[in-house]
Amino acid sequence: MSQSQQTIEPWLREIIRCPQCKGEVTDAVHTAGDSEVAELRCDTCHLAYPVEGGVPVLLVDLARRTDG
Repeated sequence: MSQSQQTIEPWLREIIRCPQCKGEVTDAVHTAGDSEVAELRCDTCHLAYPVEGGVPVLLVDLARRTDG
């Protein structure tokens, strides 16, 4: 695991849901240029939320669209 990726606390990981559709999110990594960015992905509404310093940023306005 690279330094840019941080693990989310297990107790928090169990309760996190997508703020848009309330669906489950999965751990993922997005490659941006030469770095890897940890994120949480929702396969229902095709959004990926960044994880910064081990803290998920669950704001729909900051989410990245995925191809599905």
